[in-house]
Amino acid sequence: MNETDPVTHVELIAKNRRTSLVMLGIEFLLIGILGAAIGILVSRSVPLGILIGAAVAIVVDIIGWSLAVRATIALTHAVEVTPEQAKVLHNVIEGLCLRTGLPKPRVYIVDDPAPNAFAFGRSPANSGVAVTSGLLNLMSRRELEGVLAHELSHVRNRDVQVTTLAVTTVGILVTVAEIAARMSWFADWGDDDDNGGAAIALIAVAALAGVLAFGARILSLAISRHREELADVSAAELVSPGGLRKALEKLEADHTVVHHVSRATAHLWLEAPLDREGDDRKSKLNRMFDSHPPLDERIAILRKLEGLDPDERGPVDETATGVPVDLGALAESTGRRQGVAAAGSAVASAAASALTTTAPTAAADVAPAMVPVAGESPPGWYRTDAQTLHYWNGTEFTEWTATWNGKRWVQARAS
Repeated sequence: MNETDPVTHVELIAKNRRTSLVMLGIEFLLIGILGAAIGILVSRSVPLGILIGAAVAIVVDIIGWSLAVRATIALTHAVEVTPEQAKVLHNVIEGLCLRTGLPKPRVYIVDDPAPNAFAFGRSPANSGVAVTSGLLNLMSRRELEGVLAHELSHVRNRDVQVTTLAVTTVGILVTVAEIAARMSWFADWGDDDDNGGAAIALIAVAALAGVLAFGARILSLAISRHREELADVSAAELVSPGGLRKALEKLEADHTVVHHVSRATAHLWLEAPLDREGDDRKSKLNRMFDSHPPLDERIAILRKLEGLDPDERGPVDETATGVPVDLGALAESTGRRQGVAAAGSAVASAAASALTTTAPTAAADVAPAMVPVAGESPPGWYRTDAQTLHYWNGTEFTEWTATWNGKRWVQARAS
């Protein structure tokens, strides 16, 4: 094949799978390097240390591989649901599995108003797909199908093997670094060479583990960006690109942050779940180490596939319950919760503008409560008093609230 021949989608998937195997090897090697370093420090023998490192890598990777799925479920607070509990969700997944030939994954829901989803697992035969309750509230069936096609593409493209193992690999490296660093504080730094040497060795182990964890994270981020774009294109090949494109446009407008989120699982989600909108150091750090390509770039690719202007937005579908969704109103709803002007307010409808408020101030204390109308008001955050927002799913208020603490809205769920 000469250099002018275009790369086919099948070739991209094959390359992605080869990259996955390389990533698995690198993750094994990182654990092995740390184990070898500890072995050399303990045995003071390079050959023996390398053997210890290999043994540690094998044992740790087996443990990490076996615990990765359970760790992912625990960290994301995902709950498995049956076809009786989520009929539409199961039906859409079953239809996509028939088209792809994939075995049906286990199905989970994360109770969170932020619209998002992710896939995980050790293989196509042992995988799971999770969506948030906010995603189910906001999407139409066609948009939900686009999102799930994206997630199942991760399973079909063998992405989940690497991304799920990365949850425990990085976690193990960080844990070793923290334990070694803490132990060095209690080491005797006296004149005894052995005690002093032990403290230095612990610091060296902590530093090495930290460097390896950082390297694993950076490598994972670089690969994750490419995987997301490939999964978008794979989904567009499987179903109409319009469903996923409209879903991503809704996610772009509703940038609510997932309540239960960990950096260890951030790379799994359909859209980066960490807060990136603020000007504080945490938000800037999240943007710097973002595991996903910008949403506007992903939307532009899908709009081009549909022959649409990549810079325009909408229209999007109604929710599954028939509630119209205006992207401007959706953006303003998110802005109400975050206490800032929403990015999409310039295109908000007149009805949505009438609902717009900002963070609580002296004037806001007497602002009237917002009363959404079932079947007419879109899902989002609505003020019920001067200091409290409640999440409306399009039909009724849920248990999710956001309370103003003087600086920002603090999201919580009634227990």
